[in-house]
Amino acid sequence: MFYDPAHTYEENYHEGPWGDFGAFERGDGKSYGVFFGHTLTSPIGIGAGILPTSRHIEAAVIAGFDPVTYKTVRRRERPSNPFPNMVRLYPKGTDIHPDDTVVGNVDMRGFDVTKDGATNSFGVPSKTPDVWQPDLARAVAIAKGKATLIASFMGTMRDGMSREAYIADFVETARLVKQTAVPVMEVNLSCPNVSGIHGLVCHDIETSAAILAALHEAKGDTPLLVKIAYFPPEGPLEPLLESIHQYADGVVAVNAIHAKVVDKEGKQLLPGDSSRLYSGTCGRMVRWAGLEMAERMLSYKKKKEWRDFVVVGVGGVTTPEDYRLYKTIGVDVVESVTGANWRPELAYEISAKT
Repeated sequence: MFYDPAHTYEENYHEGPWGDFGAFERGDGKSYGVFFGHTLTSPIGIGAGILPTSRHIEAAVIAGFDPVTYKTVRRRERPSNPFPNMVRLYPKGTDIHPDDTVVGNVDMRGFDVTKDGATNSFGVPSKTPDVWQPDLARAVAIAKGKATLIASFMGTMRDGMSREAYIADFVETARLVKQTAVPVMEVNLSCPNVSGIHGLVCHDIETSAAILAALHEAKGDTPLLVKIAYFPPEGPLEPLLESIHQYADGVVAVNAIHAKVVDKEGKQLLPGDSSRLYSGTCGRMVRWAGLEMAERMLSYKKKKEWRDFVVVGVGGVTTPEDYRLYKTIGVDVVESVTGANWRPELAYEISAKT
């Protein structure tokens, strides 16, 4: 797998990925469409989360995924949340919804990604730019001509920071990312693991619009995607899409679903302070959210006649059938994260059936 939950984040960063990715064929020579001017060599890509270094990017390219996303970076160093970060989940029903309470188990033996859910509780760790910039540049060189590389980034809120300084942090981070010559950038406005600091930025429409307006100049001619979280039907999704269309080039949805994770006795499962009672949850049990959001975003795109607006569907893709559901709705690109991690053969399987 690309990221092994049995190891700490630092172990995964310095020693991963884990396994022989050369066991999977690197595509079949077919074209699967065009993505911001780049020919896709695979029907499915990998979203932000499990590829924190150029070595992980190389493994994803070898396994046949396209596009591939470099894990979210920041302008300042941030450590990972305490280990463990990914644990098995047993929801009462077949899906996990926002603010549900789900039972987890740190024992991942026998984990089945096509049935089980998992936490995604890292807190968006990042090295300093002097570490990730040269590594991201190496990833650009590795992927060139084989897969389209996306670099995910975000700003960082600190105590006493003004709204203007927070927005400026997004801009400066974008400039650092752009210096690596990455072909596509993705701003993360969606992570549910930092809600104790600044909440889900994408749910704050005014702040999101201000960030995107500031990024519009910083990105230059580099395409910019915007990663967002799930919005309930009554939520302000359409105003956000208006801002994304005005200042960026496409949208990616969804990120993990925010839920309360407890042990079988109802106590906080993940170690650390009380903020870790809640975690991002991912896997097959959030597929409903990704599909619902894709349908709503595509409906609005059609209504507004946004011909060049890219919609990337992600969430719960663990099998070729999951991929087919997204493509039937009509998304431009399908990505997998948790599914691709436990099933790196997924790109090959989908290619064989496409």
